[in-house]
Amino acid sequence: MAAKRIVIACCALSFLQTSFAGFERFWIFSKDADTQISETWETLSEEEQLALIKRYQNLKEIPAEKSVALQQRMDWFTQLPDSEKQKMRETWQKMSTQERRELGQRLQQATPEQRPLIRQEYILKYQQPAMSH
Repeated sequence: MAAKRIVIACCALSFLQTSFAGFERFWIFSKDADTQISETWETLSEEEQLALIKRYQNLKEIPAEKSVALQQRMDWFTQLPDSEKQKMRETWQKMSTQERRELGQRLQQATPEQRPLIRQEYILKYQQPAMSH
């Protein structure tokens, strides 16, 4: 009986330990995130700070060829009517990453006349199940 109580007490303590892990984030007297970030920044050496800044800048920069392709896709999308934009957004969200890649490749290789047909094909494919319910 005593062993059973000890086991229950240990389980309760371990549950409390794990359920309140990270609770200091919600505690009103704990340090805010900005203070923690600045303290972490100050602990870095000057070389580490420079390396971190350089890494962040590299992440922000997009290669020129990707930038041009992205701009072309954005231009194409903004030219669509609002209803078509919404349909494309909904379709895009339902697609897998592989299907998105395939759609992008098909649209890049298609002529301007073929693009609306391809777009319509994908919209119909993903809008049909929603309409049948």
